[in-house]
Amino acid sequence: MTLLPRLLTAALIAIAGPALAADDTVLPRAGDDIGKYRQVGNWTVYENRTRGSCFISRSDEAGNLVQMGLTEDNLYGYIGIFKKDAEIPEGEEAVAIVVNDNLYVGAAKNVVQGASGNYKGGYILANDRQLRYDLGRADEMVVFPDLPFTVTVNLDRARDAIFEARECTGKLQGA
Repeated sequence: MTLLPRLLTAALIAIAGPALAADDTVLPRAGDDIGKYRQVGNWTVYENRTRGSCFISRSDEAGNLVQMGLTEDNLYGYIGIFKKDAEIPEGEEAVAIVVNDNLYVGAAKNVVQGASGNYKGGYILANDRQLRYDLGRADEMVVFPDLPFTVTVNLDRARDAIFEARECTGKLQGA
């Protein structure tokens, strides 16, 4: 990563913190009333009856679990990255994601227990429409692109799954 993206990362982390705190109540948590809505390729669409919204999820053979969805008010999208039996300290840390050759930076809220099955990790909140656009059209997403624990996520059929999650959220909200 060049100096400019590193400076951008520092600046965006400073403004991402309030967004994380403001939307802490809408992110999926262990103990929420969650049920399967539909299967779309390798993605599963889940309805979170506790939060009033739906999200998509998939795991891979490397022990990574990814969740993506919109907050109930549709102001933010979130991406959850979890690893089986990972050692993750609680708190916030810088994160970078590359999708369609676009770099997105911000802060991730680390959640020691955020998904079932001994998965540990954190959530990234974003209110960038371009990120939503890129996620629906990209083949893969790379998280932590220049660190040794880089996670590459196959986004095959993610666009279809995102569409189903929006439909699911509409049904939960009675729209």
